[in-house]
Formats: sequence, C-alpha cells, structure tokens
Amino acid sequence: MASMHTIYSQYQQNIIRDKEAYLKDYKNIFQEVEKSPAKYKGKPVEFLYQPMFLDKKDFSKFQELTSQLLAILNKTIDHYLQEEEFRKHFGFSPLLEKMILKNPGYDKSVPMGRFDIFYHYDGRFQFCELNADGSSGMVEARELQQIIGQSLALRELEDQYDFTSFELFDTWVDALLENYQQFSGKEEKPNIAIVDWVSTTVPSEFLEFQKSFEKKGCSTVVADIRELEYKEGKLYYKDFPIDCIYRRAVTWEIIENQGEVKDFINAYLDGAVCVVGPIRSQIIHNKNIFSILHDPLKTPFLSEEERHFVEEHIPYTTMFDSSNKELVEFTINNKDELVLKPMDKYASCGVYIGRDFTEEEWIRIINHDARQDYLLQQFCHVPKIPMAMFTDEDVGFIENNYIIGLFMYNEKLQGVYTRVGRQNIIGSVVECFTIPNFIIEKKL
Repeated sequence: MASMHTIYSQYQQNIIRDKEAYLKDYKNIFQEVEKSPAKYKGKPVEFLYQPMFLDKKDFSKFQELTSQLLAILNKTIDHYLQEEEFRKHFGFSPLLEKMILKNPGYDKSVPMGRFDIFYHYDGRFQFCELNADGSSGMVEARELQQIIGQSLALRELEDQYDFTSFELFDTWVDALLENYQQFSGKEEKPNIAIVDWVSTTVPSEFLEFQKSFEKKGCSTVVADIRELEYKEGKLYYKDFPIDCIYRRAVTWEIIENQGEVKDFINAYLDGAVCVVGPIRSQIIHNKNIFSILHDPLKTPFLSEEERHFVEEHIPYTTMFDSSNKELVEFTINNKDELVLKPMDKYASCGVYIGRDFTEEEWIRIINHDARQDYLLQQFCHVPKIPMAMFTDEDVGFIENNYIIGLFMYNEKLQGVYTRVGRQNIIGSVVECFTIPNFIIEKKL
C-alpha cells in the first residue's frame, strides 16, 4: 500500500495546490464525457475526476483470485449438469432448466462475466456479486480511461509513472469468435446480432460493440429479442440471417416473457444459432449461488481448500425464510451486520442494508418487502479512500466506498471497472460514480 499511498497523496496535493487550473480542467473533462458514448440510460455517465490506481501486484492478485473462484464455479456448473438432485437446490423453472442443460456448442459456460469484489489494498477481499448475464460497463470504462488519461492530473504524474489501461472491445470480439468457431467448426466470419430488449434508443455500448465486430469483418445488427424469427431452421432479424448472437437480454426476463420470445427459445433449444453467453451462465449468476456454495451438505464435491476460499472470500449467505421465527429474530437482532437481497434483479434493486435503517423500518422490510425470494447475507465491510469531488467553484477530497468489477472474457481477466459512492449501496438506485482504472509503474 506504501506506493499506492504515495501516488494518491501526490494526486491530492497537485489538485489542492492549483485548484483554479484543475477546476478549469475538470469542466473541460466534464464536457468531453458529455460528448462521449459513455452513457447510462441515455444520459452521460456520472463520474469522478479521480482514477483508481492499481499496480502489477494488484492485477496479479486479481488473476489469482478469479482463477481460484472459476475452478469452484466450473465444478458447481458440472455438478448441476450431471446431478438431477443437485439441480433442485436452484429452484429453476422447467423451461429454464431445459435451456441450461442444452449444450451451447462450445466449452465455456461463462464466456463473459463481471465479478464484483470489495478489494482492500492490503490484499483482503470479498466477492460481492457475480454478474454473468448481460454484463455491462465496458464503454464507461473505456471512455473514462481515454478522457481522464489525457487530463491535467495524469499529465502532471507522467514524468514519474507509466500508466496502462485496459482494452475491452476488440478483445471481446476475439473471445466471441473463438466460441463461434468451436460451435460451427468454421473459420468464416459470422453474421452477428447483439440481442436485448431494445426500445426506441439503442444503448451506446451496443453501437460501440457493433463497430468493433464490423471492424473485424462481421456483419452486425442490434436486434430486439422479440423481433427475431425462426424459420426453416434459421434465425432471422427482419431479412438478416443470424449465425451468432451476443446475448445481452438477461435470463430472468426471457423466462418471464417467454411467450414474446418463442422464436429465440426454439432456435436456442434446436442449436440453430450460436448464443454467446449461454443460458447456463444463470447457474452462477443467480444470487442463490453464494448460499449453495456455503452449504457443505449441498457441495460435498468441493475440496477443503476450496471450502476455505468460500468461507474467507464469499459473504455468508442463506435463503431468507420469513416464516422461520428464529431466523427472523436473528435478522432483527443483528441488522447492522446483515443485508437482504432479492434472488435475481439488477442495479441493486430491492437490496436492503440493515445499518441503513432504524429497527422499526427493518422490521417493516422483513414483514413486507422480503417475504418471498430473498436472501440474507453477511454485510461486507466496504473499502474506502478519499476521492476528488468537484463542484462548480471548489474541490474537496471526500471518502468514497468503492467496488471493483473484474471483466472475465473466456475465463481470462481482461479489465477492471470501478464504481464509487458515499452510501453503503454503490448503485444507480442510490449514488454511483464511475472512475477509470490504471495500472501504474514507477519510472526508474
């Protein structure tokens, strides 16, 4: 942490020493971000003029811990595919189970994931969430790296440090094509559809991926999953024949709205189209996975070393049964150390952190909001560091909690995505700023 402390201190001192110059630069950077494709729900992403600095040891640690976790997850997925009794612990619907069991035609069960962790610079860490279904954030990460990489703040540090950033678009094209070639047995470039529930506005991230696929020679469309047509053994979007889908439509919405997406489902089950990522990624994406991993009776296939990893680095999680009086009493008495989470939603929707509520409010949440399909989880102590927060006329360094997302492409660590905020929940429903990440190395 010594070298990290040094660069954060330098960054802070530089800004405080010359506030006027940095206020001017911040306003320029703000305009650049507004003009960029870094959008969330059509609006410019909220960001801080503050990089996350990491060194090669941190990145090596990320590679090591994701490798350990993936070994556990792949064991769990294999057990699900082979053991009917084990499947019952997940509570998936018959259709979802059928789609999970369908072989996607390539060997990676989780070709894309973003594993979110609370990482302390002394090496301590806990996984917060495994996002393996419609993972996003790449365009924010790229644009902020590029824009803040040209800022006055980083230019002033360039004589002392080298900064390395992450490439998240062309590398994903390569990863997807690797899976497609295994599926098809062909080297030729596929017609690709980026598929989601697309309303009037196409997310900027999809357009950026479309550019990357087309740059690689793949004809690409962005398609609403409801508008796909399956005819004569081929899936189409309008008159565009689809060879490969980059799936961004999340699984629970597909299952919940199955009547609207029958053509996609039938093509998937027939193996008529290569879908990256596969529906079986839901095995680890569903938040219930932490509860299952913590139960030794359900996971006898884990080694002692793997069980120790789970106990140390995955917050204890169990199904919340509101009819279990002992569990309810425990939840009330230990509210400051507990979190209630829905089984499968995104953007922190429906997450309740005990210490954020009075006892009366917490009891109301238990009795009304968390009665069905909820998990009870140990509260993770969130790492925090002082970060630059600008107003129009001033800047201060204010402690922010942070969560680091590790982008995994075909089970290899490809990049880092950091979100920060002053609340216990870091997410768009409360407060969330994105910041760029750089691997730093001191110049000799």
